[in-house]
Amino acid sequence: MFQLADFYDYAEENDVDVIPYIGMPHPAATLRAGDHYAVAIDFSKIDTTRQLRSMCMHEQGHCMTGALHKVDSPFELVERMEHRAHRAVIERYLTPADFQKAFDAGYTELWELEEWFDLPQEDILRAYHYWTVCKGMHLNI
Repeated sequence: MFQLADFYDYAEENDVDVIPYIGMPHPAATLRAGDHYAVAIDFSKIDTTRQLRSMCMHEQGHCMTGALHKVDSPFELVERMEHRAHRAVIERYLTPADFQKAFDAGYTELWELEEWFDLPQEDILRAYHYWTVCKGMHLNI
């Protein structure tokens, strides 16, 4: 399961700068200059720790995969890069084994899984869809 410490450990180990930046159009963004990465976070746009965890997890996915795009990129390219970033963190932090641990502990409803993983509903649904529909796995509830 993803912890905020995972993001900061990754940033430290891979020389990724984490920069608070107010006034961005989005709550977080990953930037690259050459082979150096930085993650800018607008904390004024993040209301909960759960949202912060989601943003950091996703931006780490961009850094891990190099899946970035220009601001004015065509929609198809943007979506492909977003998908790659989501997939990278799902495969690392929201694995079938993680879901099975939650199910075995009695967490089966969506709101319970949100609490178990401490992530927003859309992250849980995206991961569950990835494993069950895209990968054809059967997760035992």
